[in-house]
Amino acid sequence: MKKVLIILAVMLIFAGVAYYGWQQYQEAQLKLWQEKAQLAEETLKPIKLKFKETLMGGMQQGVVEAINYCNLEAPAISEQVPAGVTVGRTSHRVRNSANAPSEVLQAPLNYYLKMESSGQKANGQITQLPSGEWLYVEPIYTQAVCLACHGENIAAEVKAAIDEKYPEDKATGFKEGELRGMFWIKLQEDFAE
Repeated sequence: MKKVLIILAVMLIFAGVAYYGWQQYQEAQLKLWQEKAQLAEETLKPIKLKFKETLMGGMQQGVVEAINYCNLEAPAISEQVPAGVTVGRTSHRVRNSANAPSEVLQAPLNYYLKMESSGQKANGQITQLPSGEWLYVEPIYTQAVCLACHGENIAAEVKAAIDEKYPEDKATGFKEGELRGMFWIKLQEDFAE
């Protein structure tokens, strides 16, 4: 009987140590994910700002000129990123078919659409892909300025310019505040370490 009690005591000690170790691991993982999300947000912020500055520069010349700015300069902005970073935009209704969501991007896009259908707004999300890369996504909600090119009532000359540049355009009919798509950024596993 004494041996059984000793064995049970040893097993309880091992179980306690294992549980403590598991908690430490969980806390370290949570901290890592929070740090990667913050790094992704900080890396994405100047890229989003550049997209906005480019668009607003075009808008100062008129809506049709803004379409030209987007068509010519947006791809270059996506390429001017730090080594170890890939960035882009996607949507459930894309303007440029090259921005159609990949299989990996479809799941978070569906999540944002589900949140919207339940009347909720979502924030950025991060996950680690099987490749080890970190994927961060952030919703794009339609703002008033977006409606000139993405809204329900688009001027004829604007619609003609969109059709010329993007013959397969599906990115119209949005209302202010509605989910228009999402930014995504992939960071190599060891980015900024």
